[in-house]
Amino acid sequence: MKSMPSNLLSKIEKHEAKICVIGLGQVGLPTALTFCQSGFDITGHDINKDLLAALNQSKAPFEEKGLDELLKSCVASKRFHTDPNIEDSVRNADVIIVCVATPLTSGIMPDLSYLEKACQSISEMSLENKLVIIESSISPGTFKGLILPMLEKRFKLGTHFWAAFVPERLAPGTALSEIKTTPRVIGYVDEESSHLAASLYGKMVNSQIVSTSVEVAEISKLVENAFRDVNVAFANEVGLICENYGIDVAELIKVCNSHPRVKLLQPGPGVGGPCLPKDPYLLLNPPGKKKIESAIILDSRKINDNMPFHVVNLVIDALMEQGKKISESTVLVLGVSYKANVSDTRFSPSKDIVTQLGKNGCNVIVHDPKSKETFGGQRTENMWESLSQSDALVLVTDHDEFKNLDLAKIKQTIRTPIIIDTRRIFSRNQAEGLGIKYISVGYTKTLKDK
Repeated sequence: MKSMPSNLLSKIEKHEAKICVIGLGQVGLPTALTFCQSGFDITGHDINKDLLAALNQSKAPFEEKGLDELLKSCVASKRFHTDPNIEDSVRNADVIIVCVATPLTSGIMPDLSYLEKACQSISEMSLENKLVIIESSISPGTFKGLILPMLEKRFKLGTHFWAAFVPERLAPGTALSEIKTTPRVIGYVDEESSHLAASLYGKMVNSQIVSTSVEVAEISKLVENAFRDVNVAFANEVGLICENYGIDVAELIKVCNSHPRVKLLQPGPGVGGPCLPKDPYLLLNPPGKKKIESAIILDSRKINDNMPFHVVNLVIDALMEQGKKISESTVLVLGVSYKANVSDTRFSPSKDIVTQLGKNGCNVIVHDPKSKETFGGQRTENMWESLSQSDALVLVTDHDEFKNLDLAKIKQTIRTPIIIDTRRIFSRNQAEGLGIKYISVGYTKTLKDK
């Protein structure tokens, strides 16, 4: 092995390396702030100038536990700066971390345009004695096939600069704790880059650093999320089966999970967020190669994507059973975020639920304390006032604010006592004891069926 890049390694070890983070979204910002908290000088770059202005004023752009306090602390420390000029950001950095989005196209193919643009800008600067880290999710083969050729236009990996792929493993809502406690994977081509990246992340992560080939690292992130997506799909399928048998899936899960080798998840309204709906498709679409076929992964995607439509059918059936005309009914939807206690609405099941209820003629009111998104529904700040005008309450997102809602007060307030509880935050027995028609994925008994 060639001699280590001792100067850069020394800077990292002494927390003297200047870090530039490109892309200050829900991965990039926690990454930048946590490295700052670890003692590094950070420059954050993003193409959204309004975002940079807000950050400079210590205003967090999204809901994340502990983010407000950490942002204020980092800005006050003078070690966190923003720069709208990517050239200056890269020029002054020893380490460049790329956290830009890699979404899907309308044809469900990887959209690497943001990543390509960022790498193109980086490649035009001097990379001498710098370490480039890619955290953006990418299809297998992208690092060697796309990123390195761009970076090596004028400089040679392992001689002039170093680079590694370090897939993010954050869960919005708990990002600032998980970024420190979750093991990190270092994907590398040359060993010097691996050692530099491991040293860097070792200053932030209080957990295992796992080094492997870049190909394995690329696939690992996608397989992890495909694994979760498949398990959620199985839970949803079991829930649908329970509806056909007329039993409560919650009781079934309790019994099945008493087996030491079984861990059934709870069914729900579908999956959302930046990873699970996307990463299975990244896994099956290597750049420049034939699409990979995987029945279990693609079927799981279809099952999870269909769950919001199933929830809509549950709502419509419940209203009709109560003699309500769909076109004359009002439905209050609680939660537009894709999961509890975050403001992120990407791929949220609420989007299809709100949209489809509207298309079926329902008047849809939405309430979410974390987000102002409506998905075409009518936003309300006063949940109780809107509840008094509603014929059904649909709980889609299990924010903490919703978990302690008084069922007796709901029964007294709501116009028609129907609850579709897709997250199982309410007590079924209590709801039914109050005379509320209670429905969830995996439980559709009516009161008269009891």
